[in-house]
Amino acid sequence: MTTIDTQMEKQLTRNQWIKIGVVAAVASVVAVLITQAIAIAIWPDSVLFKPLDSYPRTAVFTIIPVIVATALLAWLVGHKPHPVQTFVKIAVVVLLLSFIPDYLLPVPYRTFLTSSIAAFLHVVAAIVTVFVLITGYRREAERS
Repeated sequence: MTTIDTQMEKQLTRNQWIKIGVVAAVASVVAVLITQAIAIAIWPDSVLFKPLDSYPRTAVFTIIPVIVATALLAWLVGHKPHPVQTFVKIAVVVLLLSFIPDYLLPVPYRTFLTSSIAAFLHVVAAIVTVFVLITGYRREAERS
């Protein structure tokens, strides 16, 4: 049995979910901004690509999906069997779909490299968000 298959049906309070979501948001934003800064340092011209030219915008577009993911996991825990496993499956599908705009939207200075950097930022955000939300949920459920 893997840890993803482990089902905990322990309901958490709204404040517990908010705490988990805030931690996930902060961790994801920090990870994504560090990754973005490294990418821009390596490929300075990538900053010409609109999605990579603003750290505040990157932070906002990282926080919004974390809020949605936190709400989704909280809902799944309360309404579905195997909520963590279902959450991971949904997260993978959403991550894959998030790549589409990076490669297809007609944005000035979009290249395969800049699109790939943006897509990689999505991967970083997804990994950190999913890990922190699941870990936070399990920790809080054990404490309750």
